[in-house]
Amino acid sequence: MDRERLRVMLARMETALAETRANLARVEHGLRDRAEAETIRRRPKKRHHHRRMTRWTGADETAYRRVLDEMLSVTGPEIERLRRRIARQDAAIEALRRKYGVNAERPRFFS
Repeated sequence: MDRERLRVMLARMETALAETRANLARVEHGLRDRAEAETIRRRPKKRHHHRRMTRWTGADETAYRRVLDEMLSVTGPEIERLRRRIARQDAAIEALRRKYGVNAERPRFFS
């Protein structure tokens, strides 16, 4: 395999990996947002505090964790599927780089 073709292939693989990681981040972020919204809906506040004071209590945090766990039980397989895909993509990139002796630093699309 010539160097240009290898470079193009690695760039395409790195881009696909970055997209998969971004998808996982979006799913996890959306899940946390939905769990927070559901917790707020289930536990409405009766009093209004000063604007700098948090109204989120320990009981709210416990309820949030419970709601998040419920949502994870439903979406957990999808999230694990994405994590396994990321691991496979990362391993394939590393194997290709090792096979052809590519020592250049990997691009950082997603932190």
